[in-house]
Formats: sequence, structure tokens, C-alpha cells
Amino acid sequence: MNPVIEKIGLQESENSFHFFKLEVNQFKPFWHYHPELELTLITEGHGTRFIGNSILPYTKNDLVLIGANLPHNYSSVHHQQDQQGAIVLQFPSHIFNSFKECELLHNLYQEAERGIHFIKPTIRTLKMLQNFESVPKTEQVAVLLQVLHQLYEHKDRKYLSSPSYFYQRVSAKSQGKIKTITTYILENLNKKLTVKEMAERTSMVEQSFCRWFKKAVGHSFVTFLNTSRIEQACMFLLTSDKPIQAIAYDCGFESLSHFNRTFKKLKGKSPREFRA
Repeated sequence: MNPVIEKIGLQESENSFHFFKLEVNQFKPFWHYHPELELTLITEGHGTRFIGNSILPYTKNDLVLIGANLPHNYSSVHHQQDQQGAIVLQFPSHIFNSFKECELLHNLYQEAERGIHFIKPTIRTLKMLQNFESVPKTEQVAVLLQVLHQLYEHKDRKYLSSPSYFYQRVSAKSQGKIKTITTYILENLNKKLTVKEMAERTSMVEQSFCRWFKKAVGHSFVTFLNTSRIEQACMFLLTSDKPIQAIAYDCGFESLSHFNRTFKKLKGKSPREFRA
């Protein structure tokens, strides 16, 4: 996707990496990219993460390494009750270049260009990230190196963005346009959204909008919309006792049959089977 570039500002700061914690009621849609790699650990909450053209759910202990300039976004359901929390480390790929022993890490950085989801991270890795803030500054560098080495050796991993996905920077005006339209879509999944409406919002004819959106996002508008809605529905199925029909309507589907067909196509099972 062609999002807004985020300036981490490490060159102007006294730090070689950026660490911060997020504790909020909602992760609001914010498509962005930056030249630094980013390691994100979800500490609480659930929702949908967008990495390149990957659209998948996240939940507690979700650990992802995002490569340089790879567009990404974490979005939670705006009316869910649980808190959202994350630990984030952003660092340049050259941070350990002075050490020849660390050259192997560049293989990890290269793989992260597609985004890497580390499935079932070790307790040791989780604890080091959770305690990172309490470690003295000089020791944090050593801890970061240990974490990256453990991730390098972690075999149970999944690449997120497809090999064919590519990202092309566009003008600031176009970046603002894609940010506006994707934010609008993700904040209004429960409403009827049409190609005609989206085209009007971007001041395009429908055919031009469809071409532009697919090139920018890596999905057609309909695929992006339906996938985002189904991921939201999954969260409702897992965390509420709402009837399936009510969930279908809450997620913007106009009929239960359409919801069931789309859910089965994307998830390989019916909503009822998924909930069970």
C-alpha cells in the first residue's frame, strides 16, 4: 500500500534504536512505512494486522518483524471493550554492522522484507521484550542483539506479504489519498461501501479507482473490503455470544448467505464451525 512515511528520527537523536510501549483503547488505522526495521509484540488485545498485502488477525503474544519500508498497520475493532497493548522496537539494519559476527542477521533482515510472523515465540524471547524497559540503556543493546539472534534461530515462522507484492512510492498527494481512503474503509466496515462511493471520495472514475487501488494495496477493493470484514467477524465470533446473523450485519454484510459464502471461501470453514 502507498501509505505515509513515518520519520523515526534516529539520526537526529542520541539513540541507535527506538523503543516504546503502547497502551490504548484502540489501535486506529494508520498505514505507514519507515526505513527502520520494526519488531512488534502484542501484549494485550486483538484485531487485524496489515503487513504489505497480508491481512490477518493478531492477538496476545503476536510477534512480527517488519522489514525496511514495508507498509504496515494494526487496527482493532473500534467498539470492543478490551485494552490494546504493544511493545515496539525500531532499529536500522546497520545497527550491528561493526561486528562481523552479526553479519548473519542480514539474512533475517532480508527475509523480513515480506514481514515475518514468529509462531509461538519462546518464553525467553517474550520475557526479554517485556522486561526491556527496565534494563539499563547500555544493556538494552545487548538484549536487542540476543532477541534478534533468537528470532534468527526460530524455525516456526510464517512470511506474511506475498513474494509478488511490490511497493512503489508515489507523490505526497497520492499518499494522502490512500491513507484517507483506507482509514475510511477500516473505520466503516459495518456500513455499505461501494466502488462508486470510493471513486467519488478519491475524485476518480470507477475504473481508474479500481486500477489505482489494486496497484497501491495489492488487493482489489472488493477483496480488501471482504477480507477486512471477515477478520473483524472472526473477532466477534471468538469474543462475543452474538448470533451469527447479527455479526454478519454488524460487519457490513447485507445477507447471511453472502456472509457464510465469503467466510467459508476465506477461512475454509463456516462461521459456526469457526466459533466451535
